Formats: sequence, C-alpha cells, structure tokens
Amino acid sequence: MSKSKTVHVFTNSEIVKLLRDVAAALLIKDANRFRIIAYEKAADSVEHLTSELKDVWDEGKLEGVPGIGPTIAAHIDELFRNGNVKHFGKVFHGLSPALFPLLLVPGLGPKKAFRLTREFQLTNPKTVISDLQKLALRHKIAVLEGFGEKSEQLLLSGLESFSKGQIKENRMPLPYADRLAQEVIDYLQKHPAVVRVDVLGSLRRKVATIGDIDLAAMTENPLEVVKYFTKYHKLSKIIDQGEKGATILLTIGRQVDLRVQSKKSYGAMLQYFTGSKHHNIKLREFALKKGLSLSEHGIKAIKKLQNSNFKSQNYNKKLGLYEFESEKAFYGALGLPEIPPELREDAGEIEAAQQHKLPNLVTLKDIKGDFHVHSNYDLEPSHDLGANSLTDLLNQSAQLGYSYLGISDHNPSMKNHTEVQIVSLMKTRREKLERQFMAWKNREKKPIQPFYLLEVDILPSGLLALPNDAFKYIDAAIVSVHSSFTQGRSETTKRILTALAHPKAKILGHPTARLIGEREGIDADWNAIFTYCAANGRALEINSWPERLDLPDRLVREALSRKVKFIINTDAHHVDHLTNMKYGVDVARRGWVEAQDVLNTMGYNELSKWLKS
Repeated sequence: MSKSKTVHVFTNSEIVKLLRDVAAALLIKDANRFRIIAYEKAADSVEHLTSELKDVWDEGKLEGVPGIGPTIAAHIDELFRNGNVKHFGKVFHGLSPALFPLLLVPGLGPKKAFRLTREFQLTNPKTVISDLQKLALRHKIAVLEGFGEKSEQLLLSGLESFSKGQIKENRMPLPYADRLAQEVIDYLQKHPAVVRVDVLGSLRRKVATIGDIDLAAMTENPLEVVKYFTKYHKLSKIIDQGEKGATILLTIGRQVDLRVQSKKSYGAMLQYFTGSKHHNIKLREFALKKGLSLSEHGIKAIKKLQNSNFKSQNYNKKLGLYEFESEKAFYGALGLPEIPPELREDAGEIEAAQQHKLPNLVTLKDIKGDFHVHSNYDLEPSHDLGANSLTDLLNQSAQLGYSYLGISDHNPSMKNHTEVQIVSLMKTRREKLERQFMAWKNREKKPIQPFYLLEVDILPSGLLALPNDAFKYIDAAIVSVHSSFTQGRSETTKRILTALAHPKAKILGHPTARLIGEREGIDADWNAIFTYCAANGRALEINSWPERLDLPDRLVREALSRKVKFIINTDAHHVDHLTNMKYGVDVARRGWVEAQDVLNTMGYNELSKWLKS
C-alpha cells in the first residue's frame, strides 16, 4: 500500500464514534435499515477489537475483521489514507454539528437528539451539553410534544452523567472490570435466594477492554434479589428496576446491569447475553436451517422436531419452547458441543464445532510456573525494581502450586555503569540469588526450581542493553522494547529480529509494547517476526499485566497459525501480581491456544532443555 500522505492516525475509539455517528445520521434520514445495521455492526466489531484497526489496515486485513464488509472497509481505507471520507460528508450534510456529542448522552437516541438541536437551533458542539441543561432546568423541554416532565428529568440525569464522564465509551482493562464485577458478585452471593451469579457480555468472553458490567443471577425469587441488588453499598443511583433485573450506577461512575432468571431457563439466558452479537447471529442462522428459533428463553421448533436432543429438556407450553438449564444442553440441542465463551466472536468457532475441531483451550491449572517476575534485588536497573524478595516470591509461587519460578529483573542501567561494572553486578546477583534460593529450599522443603533470567532492553539499533560477558550469568533473556516506540515498520521489525538473533534471547517480552488506553502498540511486520520465532525456537510472551495483555489475542491466533510457541507471564513487580496469571490465560484462550502451545505448561526438565536448545 502507498501511504506517503501524512494524516491523523485514528484510534479505535475515534473510529467507533465515527461509525456510530454515521449509523445515527442514516437513522435520522430514514435510510435503509440494513445500511444502518451494517455500520452499527462494524462499530461493535472495532470496539471489541483487541488490536488497533490501523495496524490491521497496515497488514491489509480489514475485511478479515468480523462485521466489516467491502464497502465499509473501502471507507476506512479512505479514512486512513486521506483523513476523511467523502461519503460520510454527504451523510452528515444538513445535520447540526451539535447533534453528535448528544449521541453519547445516556438515554438520548438519535432522533430525539436531532429534534432537540433543530427545535432550539443548537449548533455549537462545545456548548450543547450545557445549553440543554439550562433549557431543561427552565422546563423548556417538558413542554415539547412527546417529551413531558419525566423525559426532561431523565435527560437531565443523562446530561449530568455525561458531564461527569459516566458514559459507556470509557472502557476499562479486563482485569479491572473483572475485580469490579467480583465485588458485586460477592455481595449478591450473600443473599440466600441467589443460587449462582455469572458475568455476561464482553467480560465473560474476556475481551481486553470492558464498558459496563453485566451480570446474571439464578434465582427462584427474582423480586427479592433485584431489591437486594439495588441496596448495594457502593450504589450512586438506580437507573432502572423491574421484575427481570435492574441497572445501577456505582459511586465510581460505572454502570452495572443485573438480569435474573430461574434455573430451568438459565442456560439459554446465559448463552444469549454472553454474545457476541455476531456469534449469536451466526448461531441463529445455523438454527433456522434446522427449523429452530433461538431466544434468551430457549429454543422454539418452527417445524416438527427430528432431534432427540430435545427429549430430556423441559417444554414450556405457555411460551411454546424448550428451556435449558445449561449452555451445554442448549448447544447440544443444536447438535453442537458447548463453545467456550472466549471463542464466541464469529471467527470460525461454529464451523469448528460442527466439525468437532474446537481447540482444547489452555487453562490456569495447566500453568506450572511464571517466567517473568521482578524481585527487589537492586541491580541498579534501567527500570523499576520489584517490591519483594526472592523468598517472598518463592513462598507465593509455592502457594500457587508452581514447579518453577523465573526471576527476570531489569538489566542494569548502561547509562550509569561501565561494562565491567555491569558484568560484576550480574555475577554478584547470580551468586546471591542462588544462595537465597538454596537457603529457602532447605528450610521450606518445597519442590520449586529456579530460572535465573533477565529482562533486557532492546535498544533502537536492535542490540541488547547488556554486555556479552554478562550473559553467562543468566539462563536466558526476555528481550523487550521499552523505548523509541515510533520507529517505522521496517526499522522496528529489523530491531526486533536483530535482538532475537542473540543466542540467549529466547523470549520476546510484551511484544507490541502497548499500554491499553495510553499507548498504541509498535508498528512491526508481525508475519516476519512470527516466521522467525517459529523457525528459530523463540517464544512470544503473553503478558498478563493489566494495562498490557500483550500479545493481543488477534495476533496470538495469527502466531499460532504459524506454529509459534508462547509463554504466559505476569511481569509481576509485587508478590500480589503473581495472581494476574489468569488474565494472560484469558488472552491465550481467545487466541485459540491449547496447553501444548504454551511453554510454561511444561515440567521443569523439559523447559530447561528448551532454554538450552
């Protein structure tokens, strides 16, 4: 592709907003509903994409993103090349610029937003929120036909939430959403009428970033559970409440939705609200060919059933459908094995299920050790120290049931030391850590083996920030990019491949160097890097650090297709961080990774042999 023209680099969030603005404009102008749905579907796909769309475009793989067809792909191509799309300009023609900020206000749809901007001649996107607040406080909106006092109060509430930044588009990394959800789950499970609680939506599918928290509770007393939920001690206000659930806003500005369902149809509801939207659409199409209709309540037969899988299921005469207690039974009624939530993205999982070729995904129990852990041993490093001693880290690793632990402190600062000093520091470190480990092992009698590693900076040139004589004091190096993130693709690719060519450089740490919500990943030819790793026995790290989750799942699956091996690490800088391993496992599962693809599912002897190979 020719990309000589310098244009603004659009982030995923900007593209999502643009696509939703286009869908809203088409809705206002009563365009064909399938065109509107296409843009909404594309926006959903980009929102849940775990890589930057710009990187996907650079690789020429736009049409490989579920939900982006040829027409929208062409518009996005034009956007990245020129910084604008002529067709979008035509779609927006005649609409006030003040309309589009209103589309982010909770509870305010496109047509109502359009009517308000037209009725009050609002044209300034910078002041439209405060302008509407003033109008609502003066009760100018309640008198409009179709609004009324209740609508005016709801609008005021939505404008207030928007002003405080309490909007869906403020997404959070998976680990933070998971911990927030767990707090609410712990609260709900204290109620005697709650049988079980599950997360729903993108959180259950373990997407890298999450918007609102969606939960499901199994109960035979829904009204009591909903009432209890609305008394949560961190509640700011109740947004909605009914027989089947409620929506609350927390004091930190996050929204939590709860759905309640009885045991007999809990499985159908769990499947439906886990999504993704694209997976459910494909599954409905698959079911329709069998004469079946799917919903959150169960499965309805459109024609006479020939499927014996339904015989053991509860038939609800009132609703005219079969109900399912479990997702396994729900998928089984369709003649499919249960598809793990992490795979439900319409990325070939239904076809794989039909052919009985779903992967046996790696689990947290498969992990036998952590390879990327920072101790508080002071190597006078280029980056931050860990907070805990080797002894503390070994104690926690023993509690986690690990067979080995890799200590991977940052390399000594080259700026502040001579090569001779660095070699001396490394020699002393190895000797002291070995003594500490032997003292611990003799005392605790635990079957944990150490790996003495180092996380080494990849310099802009591709050289490693460690003198050659110092490498003899480590078993292997995790090599990582920590600087010069804006190098061009060719230069970055050469930099990484040069670093990986070192005999002790066995693992590429947090490969894209992204920080979720702060920094995009580096621009590199990942196909070339994956090919090199597969051919030369190098592993790619899946880093479990909350802001990294790197390698992203899309690239994990691409690397997997080239037979690259992975290692899942926490990059722990505190003993408590060792429990973040599950988030790296989540990323691996979304990338269709099995235990056999992950090096730290191996035993100590096998992994030690790989390091020396």
